[in-house]
Amino acid sequence: MYDAVLVPTDGSEGSATAAEHAIDLAQRHDARLYALHVLETEQVVDQIPEFEDSSIFDRLADAGQQAVDDLRAQAEDAGIDTVTTAVKQGVPHEEVVDYVERHDIDVVVMATEGRTGPSRELIGSVTESVVRASPVPVLAVKVGGEA
Repeated sequence: MYDAVLVPTDGSEGSATAAEHAIDLAQRHDARLYALHVLETEQVVDQIPEFEDSSIFDRLADAGQQAVDDLRAQAEDAGIDTVTTAVKQGVPHEEVVDYVERHDIDVVVMATEGRTGPSRELIGSVTESVVRASPVPVLAVKVGGEA
């Protein structure tokens, strides 16, 4: 049913929990596993004019690379030998959907904080945006949130 499983990660504990589900799906279906981190730099560039020349971008990129490397290690510990990783720059939900389309992904597994009420409406959700725009199923793994 699934030949390619994508798990976007921000390096958080929630992403690691979602990765557990993605790893399980990949194992059950003998599927390829993909890990993606998106650097959301648009807001930072607007706030810091000399952003492109600063080391902030390098630190963000390093943190993103560490996030996908950690996910790769988590998958390898579970017995998955090959994990394709990528660090992209852009609007997170747009980059996730673009990655799905470019890599023939069958399912996306993402963490969601499970916010409700006004905080959900104010803050928004990358996962919710992916659910709405994705051409493939999205498994949203609730990892915390407000009551």
